[in-house]
Amino acid sequence: MTPASGGVRVRRAYCDTSAGQVHFRACGDGAPLVLLHWAPASGRMYEHLLPEFAARGYRALAPDLYGYGRSDKDDAGWSIADYARNLGEALRAVDAWPAAVVGGHLTSAVATELAIAEPEGLTKLVLDGSPAWTAPQKAALFAGFAGLSSAYSPDGSHERYAWAMIERTLAQWDDRFRVTAATLPVMYAYLCDYLETGLVPKKALGQYEMIPRLPLIVQPVLALTAEREILRFTHAAVMERIPGAREHVFPGTHPLLDPARAGEYVAVIDRYLRT
Repeated sequence: MTPASGGVRVRRAYCDTSAGQVHFRACGDGAPLVLLHWAPASGRMYEHLLPEFAARGYRALAPDLYGYGRSDKDDAGWSIADYARNLGEALRAVDAWPAAVVGGHLTSAVATELAIAEPEGLTKLVLDGSPAWTAPQKAALFAGFAGLSSAYSPDGSHERYAWAMIERTLAQWDDRFRVTAATLPVMYAYLCDYLETGLVPKKALGQYEMIPRLPLIVQPVLALTAEREILRFTHAAVMERIPGAREHVFPGTHPLLDPARAGEYVAVIDRYLRT
């Protein structure tokens, strides 16, 4: 267990699913709130927020999506529907269903498929940045990772692959990010998350066609974005295709990446869930 503010502890545990074990972090009692990490991170990125949600009366859970973090990794060939199905199975295994679900960036796709597949179980949906891109937009986004390969190379470029991948990812998520003595612990934490994936590409997340799936969502939806957010350009597509969706635009960069703004992030989601 990890100590947190006010003596609250974030508990870590595993649950069994038909595909293998899923690792998760949890804190608090009350209505289940599931927080899906951005890719290629893990539930660790919400660890500082779990006590904040617990203090507001939620049972907050941050699973490592199957194939990520400390969860099992036998996900070769999986579709987004497979990840969603496994997540639903894991949440039932820990008695956290029905639940409200927050999908973050690429895992908004998983949250969307779970909402479509189980409209009576997923009570409210938060799409925190969404891969609702067109093919040209997606190509432009992934162009920043061109030339990176984990395959062995005589020039030693494979030795720098994981570092370069995470450095570029963090710079996309927060345009202020630079590797310095102060940010090195952050860099290492996300590097550990990435190494735990086994460096195996999750092709389903990049191939998912989200735009035609959005109108199939029937639950209440809150769409989040930020003024300086790498997926800001997809926000309009989400709002156009989900009638009645609410929205919130954070000023500046995304607060999830700044521990000092934890209260701001939690307050927006809490207010929506209580509406």
